[in-house]
Amino acid sequence: MGEGYFIALSEHFTEPHQKDKMLLMAKVESYAAKAILPLLRKYKLIPRENRLLKDIGKKGLKKVSHLTWDEFIDDIYINFPKYLVEFAELEKMAPESDIGMLKILTDHEVAAIEFAKLEMKGNTNSIDPLVKYMEN
Repeated sequence: MGEGYFIALSEHFTEPHQKDKMLLMAKVESYAAKAILPLLRKYKLIPRENRLLKDIGKKGLKKVSHLTWDEFIDDIYINFPKYLVEFAELEKMAPESDIGMLKILTDHEVAAIEFAKLEMKGNTNSIDPLVKYMEN
């Protein structure tokens, strides 16, 4: 869903740097989702079809379409930490053998929050946390 959400945002925001950053966020979401596929197979979970997930993600644009770029970045910084709490709960329940893959989910959220923090400061290297995340 995250990939579809950020693709929709890349079409919504008008500045080229904004579009590029949202497309990079979409790649981060895709990277995280693919990284945990082994866990889905291990527990015999069947993910929803990619097209459906992307459509659901695109619908999320409605909640933030009224925001300016700066307000949207603030929204990431304020609201994304709640996902860290959810991922921490998953890690608490998980067997040790699953923790590494679950940390990939946690780390993608940390990278997004760090991106927002740097973007808020006007740092020209705000995408660095996103790029580094996908290099690991």
